[in-house]
Parts: sequence; structure tokens; C-alpha cells
Amino acid sequence: MKLIALVIKQYDRLFKEQIFNFSDKYKVDFNFETNELKIDKNPDYIENFYGESIYNISPVVGINGTGKTTVLNIISDYSPDKFEQDPDNQYFFLFELGKQEDRVRFNVSCKNLYVDGNQNKSFNYILENYYEPRKILYVNLQNKGGGTIGYRTTLNQEGLAMFIHSYLWLSDRKIISSVLSCSLEIEPYGLKDYSDSIPRGINAIGFLIYKSIHNIFYEKNEFIKKVLTESLLAECEKYLEEDVSDYEDSGFNLLLDIVKELDQNEVKEEDNKLKDGTGKVRKEYVESIIAIVKIFKEIRENGSLIDNDSSSILLKYSNNNRRLFEDLNDRLLQYTKLKGLMRDLCYDLNKSFNNYALLKETPDYHMSTGEGNLIEIFSQLYSYLLKHEKSVEDIILLVDELETGMHLEWSRRLIKILIDNLSEILEDEGKGRKIQLIFTTHSPYMLSDIKLGNVIMIEKNQETGYSEGKVLQNTFAKNIQEIMKENLIDNIYGDFALAKINSMIDRLNGEEKQEGNEDEKLLREIHLISEPILRNKLLEMYDKKYYTSEFSIEKQLQKLNLNEEQREQVRAMIKENKRNSNADK
Repeated sequence: MKLIALVIKQYDRLFKEQIFNFSDKYKVDFNFETNELKIDKNPDYIENFYGESIYNISPVVGINGTGKTTVLNIISDYSPDKFEQDPDNQYFFLFELGKQEDRVRFNVSCKNLYVDGNQNKSFNYILENYYEPRKILYVNLQNKGGGTIGYRTTLNQEGLAMFIHSYLWLSDRKIISSVLSCSLEIEPYGLKDYSDSIPRGINAIGFLIYKSIHNIFYEKNEFIKKVLTESLLAECEKYLEEDVSDYEDSGFNLLLDIVKELDQNEVKEEDNKLKDGTGKVRKEYVESIIAIVKIFKEIRENGSLIDNDSSSILLKYSNNNRRLFEDLNDRLLQYTKLKGLMRDLCYDLNKSFNNYALLKETPDYHMSTGEGNLIEIFSQLYSYLLKHEKSVEDIILLVDELETGMHLEWSRRLIKILIDNLSEILEDEGKGRKIQLIFTTHSPYMLSDIKLGNVIMIEKNQETGYSEGKVLQNTFAKNIQEIMKENLIDNIYGDFALAKINSMIDRLNGEEKQEGNEDEKLLREIHLISEPILRNKLLEMYDKKYYTSEFSIEKQLQKLNLNEEQREQVRAMIKENKRNSNADK
């Protein structure tokens, strides 16, 4: 499925009668009076322009407040907190689904809008009008703070594993160079006595074990607890309720004992031919916790883990502990998978699995925000591929403010980085599916890599108050300064500098001469200007206003705190200005 266009008849007080084309393979037009949809092929379309795995790349640009993020929200069907769109909004999506024999299949997904797409067809296609589930991944980098992965972006152990995996991927390809340092907080929520939840003198790995046993012992439906012996449960209760000299070792031994009893219970199930799989899943779930504890211990022995704080584990990656981090990845993913199976089994038994989280992920990565954001994009893609591992459908990747936190050189390289690495990931997957990238940006540096007709510029119409989209036709391989000047900024100077320049011109054009040392201050300001043509012109104006003799020039030069070389440069500029002035006469 590829998104061809978003057509909006009315969306709140932001958009009215707008067509946003996200594919240059087709030209979409819509008559808002007759509701007639027209789809034409683009005869100049170049297939696989970005490679076989990238369908298209569509940046959405415009100043703040014009509706760039709203466009992504509409596509993803995402609503920000405390926001409700007008129920009378009217819009539709046009998707390409592929081919059926010699006909192209399109899907129209409408909201409060009738679409007539069967008139005046310019090529052979069928238009299907029903809701089609979308394979969309929306990465909103604005919802996470700089330097940390926020709650809304990385929610579980799977997310952490994918973050580490993405870090290793990008580091191997020398795209990022910073050292990864993750601070993992053990989640105290759900403990019986939440007001005094963390036992005194416990280290972080010990608390992770403590929380695991607590989750098993106090889990509402006793899914694991009910198959354990009374003697083992008594040991667990003593461990949880009384002071323990070594929470880590004694708790670890308890987890091993729990696995032994779950193993015995699994054997009983097999002997009784109760092959519902519950015993096996119970045992493997606890084993996955033990595996995480073991790898944490091994990383600590390697000198790359600090757990002195009772509720926080600090991981430090280095090249010599790569295998350990890869093992941690695998074990976190296995834990996540088994926790999901536990939930599914409980659901089948009409019960809920109330096992509270072990790790609340708040990785504090010691790297630039831009590097962290790039890792976040790839980690969410990996999580998405894992979640939809059986799917072969194309992916629509939406990213808000793609270049957030990135240096200008990084943003210049970013499109190629994404093309190369997204292509490699999908090719390694081997399913032949494509990815379509739609993103918002304020950076002109990426637009030079976008083929013509694919950059959407949103501007506010000052008369109607609505935002309107237009296509920037000529961006590919275009001078970045020209892109900025023609499409993104009104002036080549900053507003403060422009105000200073205008002030200098006003003073130089004024009939009255500056009082006191104001003429000296004016000359100093002129020499601050870096653009030589403008600076020389202002010096010429200054010379005309204040020049009476060579002595006066030398007097002015004496007032300036310049070395002899700089004074010679000023003298040469003044002479050149005089020659040019005489030549004009």
C-alpha cells in the first residue's frame, strides 16, 4: 500500500479544499463541487529513483503554525492529547494497492465525503471504496526530550533492545561515534507497600530480583503462584517481608527454585496429558527473568555496569563488551515475547495478567540529541518490523521534524543515510516490500536530495486564514542557498542585522552629522559587516558624508582600534571607492 494523496475539503479552520500529492507517479485532481476524482499517470515518472526499497520521499515544509504536523496526524489517525477534531471534517485518502491483472487497484478511504472516481479515466484502474488497515509507523521526535527516551517513544524492554540494536547498527557503519550509556530504572510501581517500597541496602540488580518475586507472589490471579508449593511460597514471603542480608544472591536462588518447581509442574501436565502449554510458558517466563539477571551480572563483572543505586542500573557500552550487549538484546526481547504469551494465556482463561513492569526505561544516552533521534527512528522501525514480522505489506514512515537536534552537515547527509540504511534493512528482511517516507522539516539542506515535484510547501493565506499547500518543482541538486532564498526565507540577513544595516543607512543619509563620538561608533559598526559589497557601499556613503581631507581620514583611522595592516586595508577600500565614484561620473 502506497499513499498517493490526501484530499481535504474541510479540516477545522486550518485547511480548506487542499490536495496533497505524496507520489509523483500519479497526478491527483478533485473537483470539490462535483466530488469527481481524476487520476492521471505522470509520463515523466522515474521508477526506483531512490532504489528498489524506497517508494518515495516527501518532505513537508513551512513556517511554524501552518499545519505541517497536523498533516502527519491526519495520515496516521493520531490525535494529540486533549485535542478533538471537528466531527464534520471532510477528507479522504487515496492509496495504491497494486495490480490486478492489467488494472491498477486504488483504495479510497473517506471521512464524511463522497468520492466519484469512475468518470473520465485516463488509464485502466479500479477504485475500491472501503476502509483499508494502514501499515503506518509514526515517529514523533518532539514527544521525547533531548538526551532521554521519553515514555511515549520507548515503552518496554523490546523498545530498549531495539534502541541498543540500532545504536550498534549505526555505530558499525560509522554514522554515529558517541558512546552509549543507558540508565535503566527499576519500576517500583505495583509494590505492596508503595510508600516504603524499596528495601534498605539493596542494589539495583537485587531490587530487580526482588520486584520479580514480588510480581509472582502478589499477582492478582496467582497464575504462577498457584502451582508453587507452600514451603517455597513461605520462603518467598519471608524474603519479601523480612530484612535480608543479601537480596541479590538469596533472591536469585529463589528464582531458580521457582523454575525447578515449574519444571516439575510441566512434567505433571505432560503425564496427565494436559498439553495446554501453560506450564511451559510459566517456566520460560521466569527463566527469561533469570537470563536478564545473569547478563546484567556478567556486564557488571566486565566493568560496564554500575548498580550501586537501589533503583537504577547504569550500562556503559564499549567495543570489548559488544557481545554482552547483543546478548542483553536477545534476552530482553525474549522476556517481552514471553510476557505477551502470559497475557494471552490469561486472556484465554478469562483472566488478566497483572504482572507489573520490571524496568521503566529512561535511557540517558550520553550523545547529541541528533544522534539519539536518529537511533530512535531506526529503533522504532525495528520494533515495527518485529511486531509485524509476518507481514509483507509496504510501510509508510512518518517523521515529524526529521532533522531535530542535528548539525547542518548531518542534515545535509541525512537523506542518503536514510536511503542507504532503510534499503539495507528491508533488503536483509527479504520480503520485497517498500517504504514510503513522509516527513516535516525546517531544513533546506535535505530538499536538494528530493526529486522535483515531491516537496510540499504549506503557507498561510493571509486573506482567508487557511493554510494552503503548493508543490516546489525545482529542488533536486539545486544550490541550497537558492532553495532558501526562493522558498524558505524572506531575507538573506537576520532581522537584528537587517535593523542595524537600516539604522546605518538612515544615519548616513541624514543631513545632520553625528554628535560626539557617534561618527566613530558608526564607522566601527560598518567594519563589523562581513559581506564585502555591502560594507564597501556603506564606507563609500560614510566617506561622502564625513570626508574633507586625507587628514580627516587618518584622524578617523586613529580613532579606530586597528593595527597597521587593517588601516592599510581601509585606506585601499576608500581609494577604490573614490575611483569607482569618479568613473561613474
